[in-house]
Amino acid sequence: MGIIVGDGTDKIAFGNETNFAELPINDLTTLKYWVYAGTNSMSGVSLPGINIEADPNVGSVDDTTLVYLPDSSISPSAPAVRLPNTWQQYDASAAGSKWYATGATGSLINCTLITPCSFADLKTALPDAVITYSLGFSKSSGNAFIGAVDGLQVNNTVYDFEPYGVRKTTP
Repeated sequence: MGIIVGDGTDKIAFGNETNFAELPINDLTTLKYWVYAGTNSMSGVSLPGINIEADPNVGSVDDTTLVYLPDSSISPSAPAVRLPNTWQQYDASAAGSKWYATGATGSLINCTLITPCSFADLKTALPDAVITYSLGFSKSSGNAFIGAVDGLQVNNTVYDFEPYGVRKTTP
């Protein structure tokens, strides 16, 4: 799936509201995807990450977004060296992953953009959280990005983005 985001306030998000609604966050065992950054230098490039809209079922908040930070994550969650013009896989569920929860939930569980936590820590802090609206990709504002994402693996299903739609396969 091609992604183009300009400078400034541009942002793009793509999610699936059908396959994941009401799925418990603790049932997510594998979250991987491939990214292609179409650039000659990775300097100043931030990559698309995974966003999960969820009911945290903790505190008095009814919704939060769980955000994977590929640029802050380290190996084995992210490649040891980020390369331009190359498909690279990111494992948002692996050790070295960096996540945060938006709003009051992040502060409540001490997993914020300033103090991100691992996917394992996030699941431990939110034992009863469920996906409410979508699981998908987001590329936030701040800098330009031209590239693509593909091969989103959620547990034992891979979502392969093709020109005529999304094809589900097994790894």
